[in-house]
Amino acid sequence: MGALRWNIAAILEKRDAWVAILAATTVFAFVLNYYGLVRGLSAITPHLFYIPIVIATYWFPRRGVIVTVALAMGYLSMGYVMCYPDVDILTQITARFYVMVAIGVIVASLSGNLKEQEDRYHGIFDYSEAGIFLMMDLRTGFVIEEANQKGAEILGYKTRDLAGMGFQQLCPDEGEMAALRKKLDSRCPVTDYQCHLRRADGSPISVLLAAGPLPDRRMVFTIADITERELAAEALKASKDQYMTTIDAMSDGMYLVDRDLRIVLINSTFRRWLEHAGVEGNILGRGPDQVIPCKSRELCNDLKRVFATGENLVGIDEFLVAERLFMTETRKIPVIEDSRVVRVVVIMRNITRQQQIEEEKRLAYEQIEKNIEQFAILGDHIRNPMQVIVGLADLEGGAIADRIQFQAREIDRTITQLDRGWIESEKIREFIRKYYGIGKR
Repeated sequence: MGALRWNIAAILEKRDAWVAILAATTVFAFVLNYYGLVRGLSAITPHLFYIPIVIATYWFPRRGVIVTVALAMGYLSMGYVMCYPDVDILTQITARFYVMVAIGVIVASLSGNLKEQEDRYHGIFDYSEAGIFLMMDLRTGFVIEEANQKGAEILGYKTRDLAGMGFQQLCPDEGEMAALRKKLDSRCPVTDYQCHLRRADGSPISVLLAAGPLPDRRMVFTIADITERELAAEALKASKDQYMTTIDAMSDGMYLVDRDLRIVLINSTFRRWLEHAGVEGNILGRGPDQVIPCKSRELCNDLKRVFATGENLVGIDEFLVAERLFMTETRKIPVIEDSRVVRVVVIMRNITRQQQIEEEKRLAYEQIEKNIEQFAILGDHIRNPMQVIVGLADLEGGAIADRIQFQAREIDRTITQLDRGWIESEKIREFIRKYYGIGKR
């Protein structure tokens, strides 16, 4: 029954149908008025002309007045031909003529204003960037009564193809349809309802739907295609996941600080370091001075400097964790947008072992330097007693003295070779001084 009522209403919305009704009511009015004039019933039958007059002036306001005048003139002419010279009847017919014209002009004027308002709001309907659908709420479900061009484009149909189509055909998900029906049964507006519709080619699209009730069991649906937005959101999420996977794979600790000196992002390495240091709770939203066990005031001052100047800073920070000293090379890198530092990336590389190795190298090279200097002094200490021994041997003379002098010369030659090696080792000493800062310059 509801579908039949909707079909009748849809037919009556077409102007061609009203042209046929106008023609039929006009013929009917003339026939009955002719019969009334013949039978003397002219007091009732003229009112039948109001039907075609209202139809003409409502549906065709620009030509309705002309049609009204033509109908009134036809009635006036028929009355004068059939009732002349009856003055009373002719007077009534003339008065009705003016009443018909006046009614036609008034209805045409009101209809014209109504059509202007309708065209104005229909322009909003037609040129909206959102898809708009006028729905009939029937027992069988929602039926599309009218759709704008944008709505047809979103669904891949022509507007005329959507008229009379059930909304269930466009929303194949029964769960989403049932949820929408439940919301609309309360007769309250529905906003930001995300659902999936099916285009004419069968491809699915995601839409954001809004709906509101209208009089006479009608509803207006508004949809916006968010398929591309969802795809972009998924791509952004995938990119973010890949980005997080990348920074989590870093062996260096990393965190991101906003202009309020609050940590907004950390990687897994830095989180493990903090857990090892005994820092508990949520790290995000807290300041570095609250979570990092180091010279926090200097760290915050460095961050403020990066925000103020936009320059990179590199420094060495020391941490005391579980009575063990750790050292990191900390890089503070600004993130600039629109010529303004909006965030700072802090990358911390654990260099504790490297520093220990460097310290061991430095101590070893210092010991080598001392050994070389002591060896040079030792040569002089050996030569002095040897000179005494050679002198005493000369005083004694004889074969033993010759043998002592020979052995002394061998010892001196050996010490001379060692002296030459000490001189060559000066290059090593210069290298030590240059790269490690050990020894006198």
